[in-house]
Amino acid sequence: MLKKPKSLKPKVFFNASVILAGLASPTGASAYLLNQAKKGQIKAVISELVWDEVWRHRKKLGLKRGQIENLRRFFLIVPAPAKLAKKYFSVVIDPGDTHLLVSSEELKVDFLVSLDKKHILSLTEEISAFQIVSPAELVERVESD
Repeated sequence: MLKKPKSLKPKVFFNASVILAGLASPTGASAYLLNQAKKGQIKAVISELVWDEVWRHRKKLGLKRGQIENLRRFFLIVPAPAKLAKKYFSVVIDPGDTHLLVSSEELKVDFLVSLDKKHILSLTEEISAFQIVSPAELVERVESD
């Protein structure tokens, strides 16, 4: 298990599902993680692809432009990976999710946090470069440190 010393902030790559859930429901684990990012307690990272997905889905949740734009400043937003690692194509269920794994590995994150049980959370045993966790699991780990 990857464990950071208590003095270091965990670096967390957010899937769009977590950001959208955190904005839609201010009381859940996803919202808690967004607040931790705002407070600087975790290093929150996303790619341009994740940001675009959040932006596209904001209207479905009734989120206003300002809510989304305000959140942007709490994330390190990196370019989408230039190349998708072939090693992940044999692991993922949906090839469209490969960018999450590649970005997480390239950025040397501690955690990839997602709500996608079918496509992402199901890969916990397949990936060793970082930990794949749900928001609730990450909250538990952050709180225990």
